Amino acid sequence: MSFAAGLWGTLARDLPLIYPQLLILVAATVMLWPGDMFVPKGGKGQWAALTVIVLLAAAFLVSRTPNAQGFSRMFQVDGITRGFQYLCLAAGVITVLLSQLQLDLHKDQSVEYYALILYSVTGMLFLVGATDLVSLYFSLELMALCIYILVAYFRTQERSIEAGVKYFLLGAFSSGILLFGISLLFAATGGVTTNLADLSEKLAIVPMSSNLLVFLGILMVLVGFCFKVAAVPFHMWSPDAYDGAPTAITAFMSMAPKAASLAAFARVFGSGFGSLHSEWMAPLAFVAGASMVLGNIAALRQQTMKRLLAYSSIAHVGYMLLGVLSSNVPGGVQAIWLYMLTYLFMQSGAFGIVIYLQGKGEGERIEDFRGLSRTRPVLAFAMMVILLSLAGIPPLVGFFSKFYLFKLAIEQGHVTLTVIALLTSAVAAYYYLAVVAAMYFKEPADAEVRPVGGITRLVVGLSCALVLVGTLFGAYLLDWAGTIL
Repeated sequence: MSFAAGLWGTLARDLPLIYPQLLILVAATVMLWPGDMFVPKGGKGQWAALTVIVLLAAAFLVSRTPNAQGFSRMFQVDGITRGFQYLCLAAGVITVLLSQLQLDLHKDQSVEYYALILYSVTGMLFLVGATDLVSLYFSLELMALCIYILVAYFRTQERSIEAGVKYFLLGAFSSGILLFGISLLFAATGGVTTNLADLSEKLAIVPMSSNLLVFLGILMVLVGFCFKVAAVPFHMWSPDAYDGAPTAITAFMSMAPKAASLAAFARVFGSGFGSLHSEWMAPLAFVAGASMVLGNIAALRQQTMKRLLAYSSIAHVGYMLLGVLSSNVPGGVQAIWLYMLTYLFMQSGAFGIVIYLQGKGEGERIEDFRGLSRTRPVLAFAMMVILLSLAGIPPLVGFFSKFYLFKLAIEQGHVTLTVIALLTSAVAAYYYLAVVAAMYFKEPADAEVRPVGGITRLVVGLSCALVLVGTLFGAYLLDWAGTIL
């Protein structure tokens, strides 16, 4: 009787911390079964509205979740957890909205699509609050397994299947490396703990005979995380997966998993391995610099927008890793969150325009954007604002988010990396401006004025508006991020 009472008391104390996740899990399960049994195949598009409602309800629950640690110190809710949970939920909503045009075009609306998005977002919500390497690993897998399936969602397209298989195989390999690293760290502490706070204390006093074990464990965990965020040299899956996935899922992959993984990245290396920063600082600095250089240089040679955005995403991860290098100081995580926030609505606008053009049989190649200022001037203006902001051109909001990261990196002594970041940002401006030049200085392939769908107009318009509004208040953004986190 006392055991049952104790268990109930523990659940009553800890369950409120994961109400948003429980809501999404229940909704996704009901959608799959028994909800799917009672909805005709042609009417399954209505699940999109329900998915948006569930995600918005989850966001409300996140705002009501108290700051606490639970589940045997495996999960924690704090300002960082809530801030990144908002980003993941926002990315989920944007993905559902962007999906409508492409799913209708392919006549491939299905309840499984929305359920997989919900399950993946659930893994992300767990991941950003994980304070134990075991809970972190299972959260990563829940997030990733659903995305593997979504990448290969268009089963009749060979490149979609190929992208999904490549992503799955490399993802499984990286998960194995991550798990092996966790086991080495567990062994280095004498099989005592995998809790991040305890690891920080135990690893600081680990015997000299176990130093190699600790270094290999940290290095393998680093490799696992670098794969999840598509950092060089563990980025091989990214261009093919971005190119082969449905474009809305490409947008989802460029936003939500990166936000969740970077939050976990910063928590693990800033908190769990903070006492051993000398062991991982140099490898991570190399990864950050290589991501900036290779991502931007490879983007120069791309002829399709999805692959260009894939390689530019790798470069942006390199910039955000500057924040991870400084995650153990005040402002480090806030700078990452702010960069990810601005990146989220810039990416959603860019992919919204690509999806619109794909709906017209275009949008695959950069050449498809030529003369867009004549056939659709408002859309061209929105794309120009978004691309210039991605390039970090002042005074747009993308400049301020980069400025805060670079300033923090210089303060922490990463001067060489910051110089590399500045030089590669200039390279990025070249290929972003090439798209702008195609829109404004080249003749269109035809003179047709194309109408833009309502949902696409909403996403693109809101993204462009947020870029412009953020530009007006750029000097106050970091202080605002501090109040949220």
